[in-house]
Amino acid sequence: MLPLLGALAIVHSALSGATIHLILAKNNLPVKYNDQMLRILLCIIAAFLVAMYGTGARFLDSLNGTSFYVKLLAAFFIAGFFIEFVHLVTVKLDKVYDWKEKPLIRLALQFLLGMLLPGIIDYLFLSIYQWYFGLTVVPENPSAHSSFPMMALPVFLFNIYYLFYYHILRNQEADSHTKPKMETLLVQQGTKTIPLQLSDIRLIYHQDRINYLVTSEEARYYLSETLEELESQLPSRDFFRVNRKMIIHYRACQHFRSNGHGKLILQLTPSFPDEVIVSQNRTKKFKEWISR
Repeated sequence: MLPLLGALAIVHSALSGATIHLILAKNNLPVKYNDQMLRILLCIIAAFLVAMYGTGARFLDSLNGTSFYVKLLAAFFIAGFFIEFVHLVTVKLDKVYDWKEKPLIRLALQFLLGMLLPGIIDYLFLSIYQWYFGLTVVPENPSAHSSFPMMALPVFLFNIYYLFYYHILRNQEADSHTKPKMETLLVQQGTKTIPLQLSDIRLIYHQDRINYLVTSEEARYYLSETLEELESQLPSRDFFRVNRKMIIHYRACQHFRSNGHGKLILQLTPSFPDEVIVSQNRTKKFKEWISR
């Protein structure tokens, strides 16, 4: 337990101080690895492999022994620590040292914190595991039960997996940005339909069953589209849906403050008569979005 706590403390102190400052200066948000189910599956597979390692028994025979399930549980925790540790380090480094922006620093830190450190810790854990369950080293074949080969390759492959996954997600993000940009929005004024430049829009809100648009000159227009349709059409870099009833342009936000309950209160320009609140579940995304 002490090596685990010490390792987590090292990673936290090395990365958390610079994370907040540097993420605000970046236009690209960190990639999101939607691989929770894969990590759980890898933990289970790795636990079975470690539990079977060195037994010399067939799989079905091993299931009949109580000790196998004790080994399986211990191996599951070892595999879970290794996988989640590498995932945590990768996510933290993505926020601070993006692969495309600082590749050399990122490569060095990924090797030290994502490969070497978890490899050493899990080597120690597996050594304790082998000693406790009597998987001793055979004198004439010292490598037969060595923990190091068991950890070196999985650690390396898991880091390579995240490297490829990162580039796939970044390429998908780049492809989405190369799509033709929407530049105008059609608004209604009486019987006239007016193409309005997106850069002139400040607020879009729903009130009394009608959707309105307000420009930088405080002109107000009616909209036929729903807020859901507009949210999907407007460029997400410039527009953000702060709550169920309003979408704002980033230039509309003059300043914001916390209300003490996890929500944000916005001061907009042009001014809005009612209090504009960013809902609690959107607060984090809003701060990431407004930082450009």
